[in-house]
Amino acid sequence: MSYNYQWLMQWSYDAVQRLYSEAPYRLSRSGRAFPAWHYFLELTRRCNLRCMMCQYSTFLEGVPGAEQKEGELTTEEWKSVIRQTGRMSFLTFTGGEPLLRKDFPELLEYASLRTRTHLVTNATLLNDAMAAAFVRLAPRRTGGRGLNFIGVSLEGPPAFHDEIRRQAGAFDKAAAGLALLREHRARAKKHCPLVHITSVIQQRNVEVLPEMPRITAELGGDVLNFVTETRMHDLPGLDERPPGRWRAEDLDWPRIPRDDLQRALEKTEDEARRHGIELRLPRMPSEELLRYYSTGVDVQDYQCRNPWNTIFVGRKGDVYPCWLMKIGNVREQSLKTIWNAEKAKGFRRACRSGLFPVCPGCCHIEYHGNGTRKTD
Repeated sequence: MSYNYQWLMQWSYDAVQRLYSEAPYRLSRSGRAFPAWHYFLELTRRCNLRCMMCQYSTFLEGVPGAEQKEGELTTEEWKSVIRQTGRMSFLTFTGGEPLLRKDFPELLEYASLRTRTHLVTNATLLNDAMAAAFVRLAPRRTGGRGLNFIGVSLEGPPAFHDEIRRQAGAFDKAAAGLALLREHRARAKKHCPLVHITSVIQQRNVEVLPEMPRITAELGGDVLNFVTETRMHDLPGLDERPPGRWRAEDLDWPRIPRDDLQRALEKTEDEARRHGIELRLPRMPSEELLRYYSTGVDVQDYQCRNPWNTIFVGRKGDVYPCWLMKIGNVREQSLKTIWNAEKAKGFRRACRSGLFPVCPGCCHIEYHGNGTRKTD
């Protein structure tokens, strides 16, 4: 698959998201929106790894393993959620680690026969049977019904990655799973599912980021995706307080020396070109990315369309247009009812007026400033 085709798919996704939300975002004073288009389904918060920067580290380390799955939606409840999504929608299965659920293959097949799907996983549990099933459920080319993409999180070369994951052999297990996926994909003569390798930009891995294009190429990844580290989930009672009450000072923002990050990003871009890997950076100019990790960015330079087109469904059925605000629960109401109820519309009205001080770093917000602020 060519570099230009991959770029076109990303551009098309962003364009659809923007166009789909444009009319209600601009014209609906009440905050009403069209039915959601992208659904994030958090099947579980359980995980077999203990990543240093994980947003759920407190939960994973503080709640006994036997209790971590209490209250999770059942197989039939998740199927009910999937049936409530549109046939033209896009479903992302996430966690925690989705592969820990024994019913995950069943849920993925149920969804993939209806619409386009996407899996985010650490790939350490990806075995031959799963790889075969994933390829069987994939369309031949992106955009068709079925499993279009698999995202695998890697933070650096093997020893470094294992240290971040706090599990020896985690890199090798992920690499073995990806190798199985490549074999089945080649045998089926399919382009899908495409694999994007995702790395969180953080102080710990800034020096090894330039190695990621080579690693991505060696593992057969199609895209290298860098995302910002955010500590929003560190906020106590995140979705229980009005989002406007949180201040920027309530978060311990990630920091990286500006020169260190700039050198790392420049080297990574050079390496990506050398290895023929598409590098996707956060949706902001490079100057803003440097500023985010050095002194912080101005939230007024950003906007968010997510509440107009995206739904997050948590493991216990709670529904969010953004993790800052819970708007309902699928065990109590349908997604259709929750989506345009007053709580959801009120949150959209608030977002249209301006984002919140804790929003920077979220991968869903988009820069819209004029880029004329002076360099720090």
